[in-house]
Amino acid sequence: MSAVAPAPPAETQTWRSLARVMSVSAMGAAASGLLSAACTKIVAAVAGPAALGLLGTLQQLRQTALVAATANGQTALVQGLSSFSPEARREYLSTVSIIIASATLMAACFLLLLPGTVAGWAGLSAGDAFLVRGLAAAVALSSLFVFLTALLNALGAAGKLALLQMAGPGAMALLAWPTARAGTPGAFPALLTASAAATVLAAMGALAARRSTLAIWFRGPGRWWRWRACRHFFSIAAVMLMTGLAGAAAFMAARARIVRVEGLAEAGQFDAAWGISMNQVSLVLASLQTHYLPALARLRGAPQRGEQIARVLTLAAPVAATVIVALAFAKPTALTLLYSGAFRPAARYLRWTLLGDYFKVAGWILSIPLLAASDMRVFLAADLAASGVFAAAAAALSPWPGPAEAASIAFVLMHAAHLAICAVYARRRHGFQWRGASAMTWAAGLAVVTAASIRQWNT
Repeated sequence: MSAVAPAPPAETQTWRSLARVMSVSAMGAAASGLLSAACTKIVAAVAGPAALGLLGTLQQLRQTALVAATANGQTALVQGLSSFSPEARREYLSTVSIIIASATLMAACFLLLLPGTVAGWAGLSAGDAFLVRGLAAAVALSSLFVFLTALLNALGAAGKLALLQMAGPGAMALLAWPTARAGTPGAFPALLTASAAATVLAAMGALAARRSTLAIWFRGPGRWWRWRACRHFFSIAAVMLMTGLAGAAAFMAARARIVRVEGLAEAGQFDAAWGISMNQVSLVLASLQTHYLPALARLRGAPQRGEQIARVLTLAAPVAATVIVALAFAKPTALTLLYSGAFRPAARYLRWTLLGDYFKVAGWILSIPLLAASDMRVFLAADLAASGVFAAAAAALSPWPGPAEAASIAFVLMHAAHLAICAVYARRRHGFQWRGASAMTWAAGLAVVTAASIRQWNT
């Protein structure tokens, strides 16, 4: 009679589960980053830095409008769907659907009716108002995509979410060549709209296999509107909305300053560095977000949350440090490969944003427990303080190195401040102890990242 192998300890199973989800999501984020890089490479090579700067400006406007269109409520929707009982979940989902649909309609109308005002906020001229109008459809479709992916996240479909990350960038990469060759600014809003439509179709296809579960979520006893559900949604989403709009406004002000003082071409250089920085850090964050928040929301005790936070930080820090160091040593090569030789000067911005990325990863890991436990006042204070640091530093430093490099330095200061605030509160409220393996791993990563940045500072 053969012996039955003992089951692995629960702790080992937890680590394996977390690592598996992270790896699946990271592969999706990596593929998405490559497709985004392909799109920007085509636009940069065919149309140059100024065209890339215009595309980046329109993407920033779309992203800011999307924050308003969704009430920045994706996290609130996932949190509620993950923690409520069946009937409460049904009423919550229908209530949030009405809220997001109404907010999306208002955001689209704002873009259609006041395009000149919005263009001025972004540093564009009054003649570019037609580009802002063209973003209305892209914002509406992107809002629907955010809602659909929140459903997938709550359903625990990590694999499908990883695949969905590739839909939008894939469509943009496919359409980038004809868009850049068109040589007209009006082609860029059409590109963003087409990519948003592709993401919606892909998300609907991903949800098709879960339609029986969704039918239960949407149908059955309960009301379509509950003020209690509305209050719960905005207890989280209102904070997320304020922080999202504050962050978007701070970044838009800094970016508009770059466009006005240094021009669209320099804004394109800044966008190249910013794009590499954002894409690489998404490898870590995207690998965590489909598992981390729902898992924390289910934990009720501070000791368990503290252990989960330490576990995630210990896994994420070496990954983030490895990617950042690799890019620090390959800045000129990466800029040439991902954009063109004309973008090599963007290395002076990338050296700052890569350093800020390491603080960003840790700050994000320590801020998610605040959402899981609905500690929204602290979350609001931390994010507003960080946005304030960014806005103040970008404005104060602008006369010295120039608006673009000032914004890059401000990025580091912003995420360092955010990390410090979240670390103090996570220790006091959630039982997180910055010591042992998590502290040593993160500190070692910071030392390596700092040494690599200094070594490659002028390359």
